[in-house]
Amino acid sequence: MRTLMIALLALCALASPGATRACTGFAAYSDSPVYGMNFDYDPSIPVRLLIDDSGGTRVFHLAFVRGPRRMPRTAGMNEHGLFVSTQELHPMVPAGPPGPGEQCPGGLYRQSLPEFDSVSDVEEHLATTRMVNCYGVTLHVLFADPTGRAIVVEPGDDGHRVTQVEGGRLVMTNFANCRFAEAARDSIYGVGADRYRIAHDYLDEHIEGFDVADGLRLLESASWRATRCSFVCDPVAGEIYVALE
Repeated sequence: MRTLMIALLALCALASPGATRACTGFAAYSDSPVYGMNFDYDPSIPVRLLIDDSGGTRVFHLAFVRGPRRMPRTAGMNEHGLFVSTQELHPMVPAGPPGPGEQCPGGLYRQSLPEFDSVSDVEEHLATTRMVNCYGVTLHVLFADPTGRAIVVEPGDDGHRVTQVEGGRLVMTNFANCRFAEAARDSIYGVGADRYRIAHDYLDEHIEGFDVADGLRLLESASWRATRCSFVCDPVAGEIYVALE
């Protein structure tokens, strides 16, 4: 009976909504910068690729349809080469609306790509604005730019946490990067720890001359049955390579 219960619990975990929303993002700096993301989500939800220049800055967005008037945008790159990826952060933390001087990760995403050119612009904004958890899904955000700057920003109880790029590579899955900033890779645990190790192992082996083709191979190696879309950005060329379904 105990074995059966363990098996049922494992099956429930795999079937839970959070298990199918487990994305992988990365930034890599070798001869030139390359960023990318696997979007892992419910296969019944339509995916959309959008290009928006309504604010004066051209922006590519990956979005998904949640209703007639709801199309959340989850990752993208603007014409300045700033890459932003929002991904689920587990465990989920119930929260309310943002207070004065606070901002939700989704709001930070929506502001960043149309208004900011670089990670430095993001950091300047965060110096006076605290990123916090809000209603709904708990998120963290990966930012990267062509200068070699990349960070992961995560909400915290007493202020957000920032994890910096190290060794020309940064990976974000679905656990809090800030909890394991100094930890050995094999000691990391949480949702997406396996995909985090796979992505970092690929970067360790191929960082020399890392290019778009390597980015696609990295995302393929970290993909699974729920991966709906993979995209890799070349900010210097201003190009985005997309694999759907």
